[in-house]
Amino acid sequence: FAVRSEVPIELLKPHPKNEFYHSWPSKEKYEEIKRSIAAEGIRDPLKVTPDYTVIAGHLRLEIAKELGFTHVPVQIVGGDSEYLEYLLIADNDERRDTDDPIRKARRAEFLRRYWGVREGSANPKGTVVYREGQNVPHGATAYREDQNDPHERKTLADVARAIKEDLRTTKRLLKLNDLIPALQDLVSQGRLSQTAAYSLAFLPPEEQEELLRVLGEAGLAGLSVKEAQELRRELEAVRREKEDLARRLAGLEAKEGELERLKARLKELEERPVERVVEKVVYRPDPVLEAELEAARTEAAKLLQEKERIECRLHDVIREKERKEAKIRTLEEEVEKLRRWLDHARSELKKERERPKPPQWSKEHQEFRALMDKANEHAAGLATALKDIKEKHAGRLLSVARVRGTPGDDIEGISEVTFDVLVYTTFRTCLDLAASWIAEIWDVLEPGKPKLKLVKKD
Repeated sequence: FAVRSEVPIELLKPHPKNEFYHSWPSKEKYEEIKRSIAAEGIRDPLKVTPDYTVIAGHLRLEIAKELGFTHVPVQIVGGDSEYLEYLLIADNDERRDTDDPIRKARRAEFLRRYWGVREGSANPKGTVVYREGQNVPHGATAYREDQNDPHERKTLADVARAIKEDLRTTKRLLKLNDLIPALQDLVSQGRLSQTAAYSLAFLPPEEQEELLRVLGEAGLAGLSVKEAQELRRELEAVRREKEDLARRLAGLEAKEGELERLKARLKELEERPVERVVEKVVYRPDPVLEAELEAARTEAAKLLQEKERIECRLHDVIREKERKEAKIRTLEEEVEKLRRWLDHARSELKKERERPKPPQWSKEHQEFRALMDKANEHAAGLATALKDIKEKHAGRLLSVARVRGTPGDDIEGISEVTFDVLVYTTFRTCLDLAASWIAEIWDVLEPGKPKLKLVKKD
């Protein structure tokens, strides 16, 4: 039933599961809705129960309080608690949900249970859907009838449409409900990816708790999808091995009981009197009893060998577990070192940013940059010119350095040699000066190392 009226705002109270299924919209969306309500008022009434618990309209109620409304329009709805919880999910028209996968997974799980959906199956033709309270014939399957659609049983595809996801994503979301609350919080905060969390959801709760204890929230938050899948495979392999060993140990205990029985039988056979052959005046053992005795000895030896083999395997598993635990401790220490280093780096960066800069710093820095650009340009040109001299004119350079001209040369030759010698002398002087400054700069860049010197090579 539904009754519409206006009530004082202080009578209304939020539903206790509202934030369990829904998250608040972004600040921008919130302000957008607030402007709309401030301009036009609340057009759609809030849905509330007879005791004024809000079913749909929590966001509108919060904005109305901020805007100073004294009364708000409400529509009173009735029904059992499960139906009201269904309305809390299905009838929030003005809510702007964020993409929190955990809250979406909770809504999908409730709808799946409320509609009686069995994953991977559709409502077969001819299936009778019995209403709540009806007598269900012996052997028949009773499905809950949806109050919005009494003629057709819902499927998982309907759940997917209700949460605005495709069927495959809905199945993966439903699996997230198997995560422990601490891991669900990491997913809601965006610190653990939905795909990685899907892999961890297949682990039993105790193994999830153990992972959280060993790796911590920081370690789990950094898990990639591949690492999560690998962790799941390793833990499942260890679990299967434990279960196999447990079964074998149980079988071994049973075999130990069998071994004790065989030992008792052996003792009984050993104490049993043998047949006496009066004719030959000798004692002869019973062949049947001897065969049973030998079979008992063989079976006892096999059981002992099997026990030793299982014990060795158990020791190997224990050692492997200790090795992995040691590796995990080492990784934890490395993570702690990296965390301390990061904190130190952040602290130093903060100090550097907060350190006051002298007024002339900008001007000096610009001058320094200009000189560095000029030095880079000249250094590049010098390097190129020296390379060309070495590769293309090495012979002429050597002749200029050694030959000064002879009296027999003609005027043109003497002039050419004299000009080359003058150029060589100037080049040598500039090169010595550049080398000295390069040595000074090198000493600044690499203090403590031997200075660069320009020496002659024979």
